[in-house]
Amino acid sequence: MTLDEARKHIGSIVKYIPFKGCDESQCEYGEITSVNDKYVFVRYGREINSKATRPEDLKLS
Repeated sequence: MTLDEARKHIGSIVKYIPFKGCDESQCEYGEITSVNDKYVFVRYGREINSKATRPEDLKLS
C-alpha cells in the first residue's frame, strides 16, 4: 500500500503483514485512523491507540 492509497481509505480495514512469506497467524488486522508523511496509523484489534505502521507492510482487507 502507498501513503496516498492509505489516505483514500481512512476508516478501512487493513491486513498487517510483518514480513514476506510469514504465516497467516503472524498477520494482524486493524482500521486505518490517520496518515502522516511517513506512516499509516492503524488501530489493531481492541487497542485504544493507533500504531504507526509502514505503508508497505499493509494490504487492504
